[in-house]
Amino acid sequence: MVTTEELDATFQKVGNDFGYETRAEFKAFCNLKVKWIRTYQMAEFSVSDYLEDAPLEIIEDIARTIFSKINGIDSEYCPETIEWFTSDDFVDRHQDEYIRRESRIDSAGAKVKNIAKALERLDDLGFDIGGLDKVKILWTREPDLGETGFSSLLMRTIVLNRILDSEDIPDNVFDLVLLRHILNLRSDFSVRNADRKRIIDETIGRYPGFDGIVEWLNSRGLTL
Repeated sequence: MVTTEELDATFQKVGNDFGYETRAEFKAFCNLKVKWIRTYQMAEFSVSDYLEDAPLEIIEDIARTIFSKINGIDSEYCPETIEWFTSDDFVDRHQDEYIRRESRIDSAGAKVKNIAKALERLDDLGFDIGGLDKVKILWTREPDLGETGFSSLLMRTIVLNRILDSEDIPDNVFDLVLLRHILNLRSDFSVRNADRKRIIDETIGRYPGFDGIVEWLNSRGLTL
């Protein structure tokens, strides 16, 4: 395990290369993220404690990538970091903790909708919905207007809005929402966010009746 002292020293080492004084500490965030505050040549970082079990080489690469972006330098994680983030071992170690920390998640399953049947319908339409090993599909506590759900690529978790668990929601609407989140989980983490979104949008745009489903959702205060 990486200690706070090792984390701080690693960020200081990289920060010095960019001309910054640096402090870093672990924080128990729900999501895997790094937050920072920068004032002139001082940078303070709060780093997700999901990274406590990362090799120091990974920590250094993350720090170097962030400092590069802070300084307007186009930079991406190295292949070893991406492999570590997207490994089965990472999910095994952190998925359950992510679910515990995410307060919007309900432990109860669906009362109406059948995930297995939805996956069968998507498969029948020719959508490749394989590669769902270790994926957990859960529900929010409350049925809210707004987003139809959210998903975490790294934690391999889909959380559907409880409002969708209703007889009033047509199967094709539910299936399209589920497809949207499955594609997010199956997307390439090494691809830039904008390109990843474009690829997903192009795929779900081929769903039969796509425009009508989006209009149906929007008319009821929901966004895909």
